[in-house]
Parts: sequence; C-alpha cells; structure tokens
Amino acid sequence: MKKFFSILMAIALVLVILPVSGAQAQAPVGYESGIQIQNLADTDGLITLTFFNLQGLMVGTADHAIGANESLNFYQASMPIYSGFDGSVVVASNVPTAGLSNLVGLKAGNTPMTYGAFSAFNEGSTSVYLPTLMKDNWGYDTFFYVQNLGEAAATVDIAYSDGLNVQLTGIQPGASKAVKQTAEEHAGKVFSATLTADQNIAVTVAQTGPTLLTYNGFGMGTVYPIMPLFQANNYGYVTGVQIQNAGGMATDVTLSYTPGAAGTACTETQTIPAGESRTFGLTAFAGTSGDSNCVKEQFVGSAAVTVNSQSQPLVAVVNQLNSGAVKGGSYNAFDPLAGKGKVIFPLIMDRNYGYFTGWSIVNVGGAEIPAGGVVCEIQQGGVVVKTIESPAIPVNGAWTMIHNGIIADKFVGGATCTTAGTVIGVLNQLGSGVGVDSLLVSEAFLVD
Repeated sequence: MKKFFSILMAIALVLVILPVSGAQAQAPVGYESGIQIQNLADTDGLITLTFFNLQGLMVGTADHAIGANESLNFYQASMPIYSGFDGSVVVASNVPTAGLSNLVGLKAGNTPMTYGAFSAFNEGSTSVYLPTLMKDNWGYDTFFYVQNLGEAAATVDIAYSDGLNVQLTGIQPGASKAVKQTAEEHAGKVFSATLTADQNIAVTVAQTGPTLLTYNGFGMGTVYPIMPLFQANNYGYVTGVQIQNAGGMATDVTLSYTPGAAGTACTETQTIPAGESRTFGLTAFAGTSGDSNCVKEQFVGSAAVTVNSQSQPLVAVVNQLNSGAVKGGSYNAFDPLAGKGKVIFPLIMDRNYGYFTGWSIVNVGGAEIPAGGVVCEIQQGGVVVKTIESPAIPVNGAWTMIHNGIIADKFVGGATCTTAGTVIGVLNQLGSGVGVDSLLVSEAFLVD
C-alpha cells in the first residue's frame, strides 16, 4: 500500500496563558484534532491510519474502506489513540486521496474556544520555510511540529531570521517533534525561519492566542506568489500577508491588490532582505503606509506579487483576522504555475450546527473562464447531491461563493470542481458563535 500523505496532529498540548493588549486574555490550554480524508478516485479504496507519539513510537493503526469520491471524518473517539495523545499520523492508501485537519483549541473544562485548519502533505522536502513566527506579539505566540517523512532518523537545523539557531536530532520516521517559541530566546516579536534536514520533512505552524491560525511550511518558493482571498476593512476583517525571501539576495517586492466584491485596485512595495520576511496589507489599507497607493476602504478580492526585482524565490502566509469578533484563519499563498484543471475541497458544510463553508477559486490561466466554465460537484457518501456552475472569471479574478443555505441543512460532504482552464482555490469554514474563534482557512487540493 502506498504512503500517500501525512497529517500533523496536536492534541492536549498545554501552553501558558498570555496577555493581550494589556488585558488578561487566554490562549488555549489544550488541543484536539479532527481529520477529513477524501477519495479522489472513481473506484473504492482502502486507507490505513498509523499514529506516532512524540517519542517516535507507533501507538495505533486503523484500516478503513473508503468509497469512490467519498469523504471520511475522524475524531478522537474514532481514532486508535489515547486521551492526551500528542503526535502525528501517516495515512496510506491504494487510491489517490486528499486530507484536511481541523485543530481545536480548548480552554479549561475542554470547552472549544479557537479553531484552525490545514491541509495534509503528500510529500516532504529537505528545506522548509516558515514566513510567520511570533513570540509575545500582542498576545500571540507560535509553535510548530516537524514530521519526518523519510526512511531514517532525521536531524533538522533551524535558522531563525533574528539570529537564533536550533538543532533537532533523532526524529524517527513518521514521528514528529514540537518546537515552541515561548521556550526560546528571540530578539523580536515577529520573525521567520528556514529549516534544513537530512531527510524529507513536513512542518505545520500554529499561531495561537485569542484566535488560532495554522499554516504549513513551504518546501520551495515561487517568484510570483498569488493569494486567492484578501480582505480589508470588511465588517471587521483585515488581512496581513507575510512574505519571506527564500533567496540569497534582497529584492524589491510589489504586491498588487485586485478587487472582486469591493474595493479599488492598488499596489504596495517593500524591500525584503534575504532570509527575512515583511508584512503587507495591514498598514496599506489602514492608510498609514508610505510604500502603497492603497486607501482605507472596504476591500474584498485577491492579491498577487507582480514585481520581484531580483526574481528571488518567495513564500507567503495570508492571515485573516477579525479582532472584534475574535475570529482568525491562515492559508498558504500559491504558485500560479501550480494551477490545475481540478480543485478538491475535502470538507464542505451547510448549516452544520452553525458552521458553513465558502470557497474562493482564482483563474490563474491566460484567458477568461466563461460563465459555467467551472463546474463544482458537491458530494456526500460518494454521491453527487448538487452541481454548481461559476460565473465568468477574468484572468487573475476570483469566484467567491458562500454555501450557507444553498445545499441542505446539516450537510457535511466534499466537492470537486473542474474546468478547461487553470485555477487554484482556498476554503473558509465559518461558525456563527459569538466570541469564539470559529474561522478556519485551508488550501484546496490541485489535481491534473
């Protein structure tokens, strides 16, 4: 059976309580995970989940049949792990699959308070870039998990942009190690990191505080990354884009903002030294950036790097935050050259105990996609229950659709969207709870 992808999971980690803006706001005191796995084939298959703790020991396995195009959901009660498990899982299959993990932050009494989502890995890399890391940054800290996807024990060197260097040793195949920035001495509040390993590794980062934002480390950069969903001053939502220069020399970077539902096209330019990162979007749409012609207005659309003076490889994380509503989520920027004719969303919801999803699908091809040019099949149990067609999508334009009230009450399933063009996409999960971080953001899977 082929090892097809890996999902990092963190359950029951205990973190310190952190102050936010002078007030006593709590970060989670523990975590638990759920995972969703979708069969991408038109034939039935088998999957095996293998769980490893942080000591590198295999603690449980589970075999499951998965129907053609079916999505399966797993929670602690349906996984062969003990209460307090902290580690990783490797999923093997005899059919192509995609996976998504939802991470829930818990306050005292095991009550959910924050939510994050990230996509599973289908391959690792010996170099990984982390654009956004924090320590005591307005109540936010980060931690990340490094999982060994190789065949021998891994040694990993971590070089932070503030000058700190850390080495991890003895990470067993399939297992992971946790790295907490609160336990390290850092010179600044926001920084980045480059990881170099002697085995292929995968890394997932959690930004934790009043909200939970999660993203996956990058194995390589692209000259012109693109961000399918960017919003500013949108009913309390703002977006920060952290762009890291993964190359060997400084480069001038221009991020161009393209309106979709609201706003005016504008640009922002900053110089990013080699190995470091810079934040775009926040000051530009607050009207306080001298490097931007953007104005303080409601903006909903997309963003893309259009100038990279030294053609350096770039990686970027997009953070969406609504501080007043206590909601936040992150996703990874895309390489437009990685666009495909099919995008997969393993989890789609409509009024599922207050939760629903919405996608943003961006045309990264060279021609407009006509009306009806993207066809999305919403599936449950491998059966198509609804088909949705796109409006016309201009080049670099986005189709954003909310699923609340359009499929079925309490619907949980997946979606496959196909086109003759070239697209990428992201998925938002949003809950209606007040004062609970019920925003989760993840990348769509791209398939030929």
